[in-house]
Amino acid sequence: MAALGPWPGAGVPVAVAVSGGADSMALAVLARQWRPDVVGLVVDHGLRAESRREAEQTISRLSALGMSAHLLVLAGLERGTRMAERARRMRYAALFAACREIGALDLLVAHHAGDQAETVMMRRRAASGDDGLAGMALATPMLDVRIVRPLLPFTKPALYATVRAAGVAWVEDPSNADLRTERARARQALAQDGELDAALKTQALRAGQARMARDRADAGWLAIHARFHPGGWVVLPAGLAPPRVLSGLVRVVGGHDYPPDRARITLLAHAAQPATLAGVALMQWREGQWLVAREEAAMAPRMPAVVGCVWDRRFVLRARTLPPGCEVGAAGPVAAWWPHAWGRPAWPARVLRTLPALWLGGQVVAVPHMGVCRMDWAADAVFANHPPQPMLPGMLFGGTQGNLVGRVS
Repeated sequence: MAALGPWPGAGVPVAVAVSGGADSMALAVLARQWRPDVVGLVVDHGLRAESRREAEQTISRLSALGMSAHLLVLAGLERGTRMAERARRMRYAALFAACREIGALDLLVAHHAGDQAETVMMRRRAASGDDGLAGMALATPMLDVRIVRPLLPFTKPALYATVRAAGVAWVEDPSNADLRTERARARQALAQDGELDAALKTQALRAGQARMARDRADAGWLAIHARFHPGGWVVLPAGLAPPRVLSGLVRVVGGHDYPPDRARITLLAHAAQPATLAGVALMQWREGQWLVAREEAAMAPRMPAVVGCVWDRRFVLRARTLPPGCEVGAAGPVAAWWPHAWGRPAWPARVLRTLPALWLGGQVVAVPHMGVCRMDWAADAVFANHPPQPMLPGMLFGGTQGNLVGRVS
């Protein structure tokens, strides 16, 4: 754990995601031995009739370990297409919200060496590229919480041995053996081929170290050449950026979890031209420079304005008070003429229209990034730009610390 630090001092809790299975219970046992101020977060997806009872059992077992715990209930998750992906998003959203509520900066999760091998196998089948073959990093920075995977070097049998030695019971989720899911099929294939399992773990380690080296080089390139605007766009030099950097920029400007099409990115990186892809517009600007900006037509619609809400998967609203009926949405056409009217140097109208704004009664009342405020109650409103994924994929891997890599902010 020391190698995965630095860790907060006493009084700032560390959160532990606990599903109730053997893996997460082993993590809970070890975390409780590591430091006293760890807090368990137990998520009930509500997809099985017994899920609430199992979640409450897990809470009781954590209490017996001397660990406080919170039950997080997901509402609105229904069976259907892409259920695993939807469940994952909702689960992490609930976990991150709970971390903010208790003041935790780090979230421990129980991914282990077997999970890593399964991930690499699935990504190899999907031809996800060198970064994908590096699997999961030991630590990944998210919006305001760091995901840490301290069990990644350890095998499933070691975790079973840990909970048995501690005398702790656990829950076996039958969905883990459901061969209709890709991960369960990968798990079965690896259980039947020990050599493949070992080879994939070795491949992940080597690929992770190579990914860290690429991250360091790309972070250096960004520091020299890229200019990030808090309104959600990036200024690049003539020729755009190397393919891997351009891919990361398109992902964070578009607010996506996954990178865009590699073939298109490679073409644009080698022959820069105006284009739209993955909800992002690449456009030429002054003196041969380029802008990587949000595509207006792809932005999220207006939504109710609530303190802490996330709009367009990128902007977090911070404010003291908001009146009833207030909404968050794109500034739209009104943002294009304000700078000219006030004699300010303007960015392209196409870019200004994508800025987040506060709306009331069908009119824009504030565009914080432009310093525009027509109502006193909106004077302290701020939109913090926090894309769902970091600019570069890997932070820590194999116990070696990598350079800090930024996000658009």
